Amino acid sequence: MATPRSELSKDIEVTGTMKFQGELIFEGKFNGDLIQGNSLVVGEYAEVHAKSIIVDNLTSAGLVEGDAKVAMRCHLKETAHLQGSLKTFRLAMDDGATFTGGLEISKPANIGAKKAG
Repeated sequence: MATPRSELSKDIEVTGTMKFQGELIFEGKFNGDLIQGNSLVVGEYAEVHAKSIIVDNLTSAGLVEGDAKVAMRCHLKETAHLQGSLKTFRLAMDDGATFTGGLEISKPANIGAKKAG
């Protein structure tokens, strides 16, 4: 089964909570408490202001402000601005990307739980 893919264009403004499955390409403006889902792609002109962002993968070319927990990979493209705390397993930043806040890089939850035997 194919992974669901959704896109919200630049004329969309969301307030409150946004939950999704699969990949979400977000080009609009978000202001609220929570964004939760699998793979979030924030467009170059998008603005995300969230108290909490909980995703498996985050790719951003726009503005993200808030506390982000990214289970696998966070990629900040050259036009990205991330403000707030970030907890992730893997971080990639292109030249030009900016990050202000606390950073914690940790192993995924499923690593270390298995014992050789």
